[in-house]
Parts: sequence; C-alpha cells; structure tokens
Amino acid sequence: MINENHGDIGTDIIRFHRLITRSLEITIQNVNRFLEIDAIKESVREGFLKYIQSFSTVLDAHHKLENDKIFPYFMDKLPDAPYDRLITQHKIVKESISHINVGINNLKANGDELELLNLLKTDLRMIDKIWHPHIRIEEEHIYERVGSLKLSFEETNRLRKEYSEFFQENAQPTYLIMPFVLYNLTPEDRAILTQQLPEMVTKQLIPIDWKDKWASMQPFLLK
Repeated sequence: MINENHGDIGTDIIRFHRLITRSLEITIQNVNRFLEIDAIKESVREGFLKYIQSFSTVLDAHHKLENDKIFPYFMDKLPDAPYDRLITQHKIVKESISHINVGINNLKANGDELELLNLLKTDLRMIDKIWHPHIRIEEEHIYERVGSLKLSFEETNRLRKEYSEFFQENAQPTYLIMPFVLYNLTPEDRAILTQQLPEMVTKQLIPIDWKDKWASMQPFLLK
C-alpha cells in the first residue's frame, strides 16, 4: 500500500495516533448528542454506525500491529520502553472494543437505542481515559526516538510495507477503512499519507468506485 519514503516509522505512527484521537472525540461527541435527544438521528444513522464500526476496527487493528509487529521490532533497539505496561493497556481497551462491537450489532438489529447508547458511552469513556496517557508514553518512549536510530531508507520502506499489509489484513472492509483513515486526518496529514498510497486508491477507488459505500460517513469526516 505504501510505496514512498516520507519521514520515519515513528512519525507515521504519531500521525495515525492523531486520526484515532480525532475519531474517538467525534464518536464520543455524537453519542452524547444522540443521548440528549434519546435516539440516533435517523438522517445520519447509517453513517454513524459505519463510522463507529470503522473506529472500533481501526483501533483494534492498530493495537494488533503494535503488539505483533512494532513492539517486537523495537524491543532490542529501545529496550527501556514499558512494553508490558502498554500491552496490558491494549488488553483493557480490547475489552471495551468488544463491548462496542456488541453494541453496534444490537443497534443494527434495532435494539433499545437509549440503553445501547449509554453502554457505548461507558466503554468510549473507558477508552478515552486510557488512550491519551497511553499514546504519550508510546510516543515519548518509542515513536519520537525512532529518528535517532537512523534506520536506512530500505529498512524504513520494508517496515512500512510490512506494517501496512498487516494493518490491511486486520482492518476490513477496505472500502470503509481507507476513507475513514484519510478523512479523519487534517488536510496536511492527509496530503502526506496520500503521497504514500497508490494513485489507484486515492484517485479511483476511494472517490469513485467505493464512494457509495462510505459516503454516509461524510457528516463525521473532515473535508
């Protein structure tokens, strides 16, 4: 998926943290808004369910990537990072993600919206409480230090390819996840990521072939 060198792997992951942070904030804001009116606004129901499902999938796939690929690679290069603590926090978040996925399925099956929204709020608040200090630790101890390791151009691109393929395998469907990723980034961050993606994805698949499948998420995405 990624075919050019821009910055380093640490910068890539910090950028990804920003899109997850933004999507977590948007999800919480909208759950609270819907609770104020005791229901999901019908005009955005489909898009919201796709958005929160994409958030759940992206966050889970990101943590799998860190557990299975990123942390093992950097453990001997940056051995003082608190990997065990970070993995334990991932497990706590994973439990909340599982609850959110059950809630999404129940909402799709027309379960009690008010009850389910309150349950979603509880688990989203749990994730929000962990997420911000969690990424500060990761960035301070790992990702902000990657540049000092002076990895070669070839090694950086090898890792990008490996990490990208792993993420794609664990973050499906692509027709929702790719637009979700790109349009939860600021225009500046999006431009950098777009340069790293095949033109077929950014100029054909997302804006044309897949548009009908993800367009309902647009009220929650950045332009």
